[in-house]
Amino acid sequence: MNQTLVIGAGAFFGFELCKALLDAGYPVTAADQETDPGFLLEERWMEIGRNANLEYQPLSRLSPEKCTCCIPVYDYYVRDAREDLQDACRFLEPFKAQIECVALILPNHLAGAEQTEWVPGVLGDCARVTFFVPALFGPGQPGSLAFSQMINGNPEPDLKYDDRDALFAADAAGAIVSGLEKRETGKVFYLKSPDGNGWEPIARFLTQDTGSRPLPSCRLDARDEWEPMIVRPSVSWQAAIQQQIACQRKNS
Repeated sequence: MNQTLVIGAGAFFGFELCKALLDAGYPVTAADQETDPGFLLEERWMEIGRNANLEYQPLSRLSPEKCTCCIPVYDYYVRDAREDLQDACRFLEPFKAQIECVALILPNHLAGAEQTEWVPGVLGDCARVTFFVPALFGPGQPGSLAFSQMINGNPEPDLKYDDRDALFAADAAGAIVSGLEKRETGKVFYLKSPDGNGWEPIARFLTQDTGSRPLPSCRLDARDEWEPMIVRPSVSWQAAIQQQIACQRKNS
């Protein structure tokens, strides 16, 4: 894996993928639909923007070299932005010959039949590797996810986009980069915490709840041929969620 392209780089997990790829030493083209990307002025982007291996290209002026193309479908799904995803991927059609591999990052919710509605058809004949992820948390988590709502004072959040398991987004991105380095196209991985129950302790901490809190459903319907990828935490979940709390309070 040499040059990498991240579609939807301005979103939550798109940023984490860019950062993890840069940390691993890969050149990254960060692409999004914005021609005047205000997100590049955010503090977290300014931090990695000084990296000489990072280049921003609006999708309308995309001109990629041979690359691995990362598409965090997760970000589009939790925003219910399927049309935005399809529009973004249409810009890739003229450059399919340049794409050596597509890395699809899907929420566990799409492990079933609904996946076909979300995976862009333009990518149908590209070599690919697929990663399923549970709920992701950390700085920049979208407001549609429960931890973000709890931090903002809602003790009974909407659990539509959450999962029984949860991973710190930075750790999930690092695991995906490690998976891509194996160059195992055609494989499907599913990421999980060591005990598979990463959501509940964080939710109870955020709401000071010791009772019988409703839990999200287990969204993953894994197949036998899919390969589990255990994500070891780089920091405790307490330290990780404090990063998200600090970010939300700063931006509120």
